[in-house]
Amino acid sequence: MDLAICISVKNRSNIIVQPEDPIETYKHIAKKIVDSPDCIDFEPTVKHDGSIHLRLLPQMLKSLLSIKKDSDKWTIIIVDYDSSDCNLELMCKEICSDLLPYVIHSVKGYDFSRGTGLDTAAKIAKERKYNSLFFCDSDMLFTDRTIFDKAVAVLEEDKIFYPICFSFTQPDHRRGYWRDSGYGMVFMKTEKYFKSIGWKHNVSWGWEDNELHKQFNKDKVVRLPCNGYFHQWHPNSIGFKTQEYPIKHFVGKHAIVDVSVN
Repeated sequence: MDLAICISVKNRSNIIVQPEDPIETYKHIAKKIVDSPDCIDFEPTVKHDGSIHLRLLPQMLKSLLSIKKDSDKWTIIIVDYDSSDCNLELMCKEICSDLLPYVIHSVKGYDFSRGTGLDTAAKIAKERKYNSLFFCDSDMLFTDRTIFDKAVAVLEEDKIFYPICFSFTQPDHRRGYWRDSGYGMVFMKTEKYFKSIGWKHNVSWGWEDNELHKQFNKDKVVRLPCNGYFHQWHPNSIGFKTQEYPIKHFVGKHAIVDVSVN
């Protein structure tokens, strides 16, 4: 599988956040919270004032390298909206070196849009003749190849794969829940993506994933939990989620504009 791993990002490599109470934050899904199915060997750095240092994208890239085989034809395509938290080119060069090819497409002078960024990454992948796409967020983490092995099998059946991750609810990455809501992470054939109306432009957080998902027939969609596939901890507040968007008070359906970015 010639796979392009498509990421749309702004400032997710070197950020300082405040802790939150996981019991209060996740009380609405308290019954779903369980111990992690895997032992994660890193924790965010806790500073002397109690704040927490997150390096989400670097940890994600390192985890991909840890499971990649020499035979894997993967390329990371990062559409970066002028991140100011690190030198993204230098960071990718230091982590990926010659082991994991990457492309950084810089967007300057435009507000961050996850949907528009992912669509741009897909177009770059198509130009480079990658036949498969994995739309992925910068805060994911991989400890084994289950997700990629399942994706190969699903795409060979000409279907679309929505993997279910284990999402951490606290900074020590010891507890969380299987996140079976939301459709932000997806594998599909490149040609299938460009036969859809694609990702829509969003001016705030949320709903662009639902808009894409509802375009596909249910019998063409496979949704399965994957061992070794995680969502790193970060604050779950709307303030954090909308931090890089131009509009803070619109979320969900109201964050999407009416036209496709294609």
